[in-house]
Amino acid sequence: MIPEATVDQVLKAVNIADYIGQFVQLRKTGQNLFGLCPFHEEHTPSFSVNESKQIFHCFSCGRGGNVFKFVMDYDNVTFPEAVKKVADFAGIPLNVQIGHAAPVDPEIAKQQHILQDTADLFHHILVNTEKGEAALAYLHKRGLTDETIEEFQLGYAPEERNLLVAFLNNRKIDYQDQRASGLFVEDQAGKLFDRFNDRVMFPLTDGNGKVVGFSGRILQNEKSQAKYLNSPETKLFNKRDVLFNLHRAKAEIGRDGGPILFEGYMDVIAAYQAGVKNGIASMGTSLTTEQVDIISHLSKRLTVCYDGDEPGQRAIERAVTMLADHPRLQTDVVVLPDGMDPDEYIRARGAEAFQAQVKSVLTPTAFMLQFLARGVDMHNDQAKLTYLNAALKIIGKISDPVARAVYVKQLAETTDVPIAALNQSLPKPQQSQPPVARPAVTEQPARPLDRYTAAQRQLLYYVWHDDLVMQRLKNATFVFPTDYFQTLFTGWLNFLHEQPDGDLAGFLDRVDPELSGVAADVAMQSLPEATEATIDELIQTITSASTVTRLQAIKQAIVEAQRLGDKQKQGELTVQYVNLMKLLKQQQG
Repeated sequence: MIPEATVDQVLKAVNIADYIGQFVQLRKTGQNLFGLCPFHEEHTPSFSVNESKQIFHCFSCGRGGNVFKFVMDYDNVTFPEAVKKVADFAGIPLNVQIGHAAPVDPEIAKQQHILQDTADLFHHILVNTEKGEAALAYLHKRGLTDETIEEFQLGYAPEERNLLVAFLNNRKIDYQDQRASGLFVEDQAGKLFDRFNDRVMFPLTDGNGKVVGFSGRILQNEKSQAKYLNSPETKLFNKRDVLFNLHRAKAEIGRDGGPILFEGYMDVIAAYQAGVKNGIASMGTSLTTEQVDIISHLSKRLTVCYDGDEPGQRAIERAVTMLADHPRLQTDVVVLPDGMDPDEYIRARGAEAFQAQVKSVLTPTAFMLQFLARGVDMHNDQAKLTYLNAALKIIGKISDPVARAVYVKQLAETTDVPIAALNQSLPKPQQSQPPVARPAVTEQPARPLDRYTAAQRQLLYYVWHDDLVMQRLKNATFVFPTDYFQTLFTGWLNFLHEQPDGDLAGFLDRVDPELSGVAADVAMQSLPEATEATIDELIQTITSASTVTRLQAIKQAIVEAQRLGDKQKQGELTVQYVNLMKLLKQQQG
C-alpha cells in the first residue's frame, strides 16, 4: 500500500509530457502537445497532452487521465505498479513493495485449496451467522434467491481485518502461501491484514470452475471506497484472461447461440436466475484481447448486452469497435430500453420479457447508427449534417449492397432525407483487408455533440476551474441531467472536501476508470473566463435538455407508428410533440 501523500508527491514531481514523450513524439500546437495515439491506429494526431493541467486525452479513442492512468493503460499494470514506474522515472524511492513476491516453492494445488477454503468461509459467514445478516438482506433486496446465492457461492467478508489471517493460521497455512494468495495487504513490517472487509464476496473462477480470486462489493455506495475491489494479480489470477461465470456458460453456449457479455457480476447472476444462463462478464467493461480470444475459441457468436445508460452505451461502442472485422467472431448487440441495466429490467418486467429481450439483437452497424443519433437535435441543420456524415461513413464500410440499402433506408427514415440523396453521398465500399492477428481499435467518426451535452461539459469545466461557479451550483443543489456529469460533479465536491488544496490531476486518480476519458475530455477544453451571464445561459440550456430528449423519443416513436400504419398512435404522439415544442420555447425564453 502506497501512502496517499507519497502518491501526490510522485504526481507533482513529474511533468506528464516528459514521461509520455518517451513513447509518443509530441509537437506543440496551440496550448497543447499533440502526437499519434499509442492506443490505436491513426494517421492524423488526435492524442493531446496538456502540461498546465497535467493530463492527456485522445480525441479519437477517448482515453484520458493523468500520468498514472497513461502508465496503467500503456503498460497494462495496476495502479501501484504505475506509481512505482513513475516514481522510478522521477528518482523517488517508495520504500514499499509493489506487486506480489514469488512464494517459496509455490504449488498451484495449495493455492487453489486456500482460495476454496476462503470461499467456503465467506459463504458460511453470509448464510449462517449474525455477521452476515445485513449482507444477506442486501442480496435478498437485490432479488437473489437462496438457491442462486448457493449456486454462485456468494459470501461476506466481515469488518475485522484479521479474521482470515486467524482462519488460515489455525489451518497451519504458511505465511508465504498466505501472501501469495492475494487475500491480504501487508504493512511495511510485513504484517498481514485481510484485503476484503465488510463486502459481499463474489468468487472468481477459471474455465473449469476453480476459484482463482475474489471480487468484493461494498454494501453502501460510499464515495471514499471503490464499489468493487478485485484480487490483485497472482499465480492463479490475471484479470485480463478471466471471464466471470465462464464455466457455467460453456455448457449453454452451443444451446443458446453463443455467450452474452454483460457489464457486471450482478447482471450475470440476475440473468442466470431469470433463465439466461449463458451470461459472462469481464473484470470491468474494458474487454481484453485475451478474453476475446477465449470467447472466439468457444463460439462463433458473441452478444454484447451492457447497461442502457450513457456509460453503458459508450462501453458497447468500445466493444463493438474492438470486435470489428474479427476473423472468427460475429457480434450482436442488445440495447436495453429506458437506460436500464439487466438487473433493473428483470425486476421491472420479469424473466420472460428479459429472455425475449436478449434475443432481440442489433447488428454492430445498426447499433452505431442508433448510438450516433442519441441526443442529436434533428431540427438543427448543423447537428443533422454532422450526424449524416458520420452515419454515411459507417454505412460506407459495408460491401454488401443489400445491407447498405437496408441501412440507408433506416437513415432516411430517421433524418427525412431522400434515399437517392443519401446514396449520392455514400462513400464507395472499402476493399476488405486481410485479418490481423490481434484486433486493433480503429478510428471512428466523431459523435456529433448536441448543444445540451456541450453546455453540461462547459459548465462542469467552469466548476473545475472557478470556485465561485462551484459554490453557486453547490448552494443551489444543482443537478446535471446526464448521470456521468453529475457523478463527476459530486466526485469533485467530495474530493475538495477531503483535500481543499487538491488539483485536477489528483482528482483524476479518484475518478472511476470508465469516466476518466470523459473527465479528461471535459478538462481539455479551452474556454474563456466565466461570466455570470455565461453561467446563466448554460444553466438555462441544460434545464431544457430533458424536454429535448423527450421530443427526440416522441419523434422516433412517430416514425415507428408511421412504419406500422398506426394512425391513432401517430395522432396521439403528434399532439404530445406539439405540446412539448411549446414547453421548450417557454423554457428557452
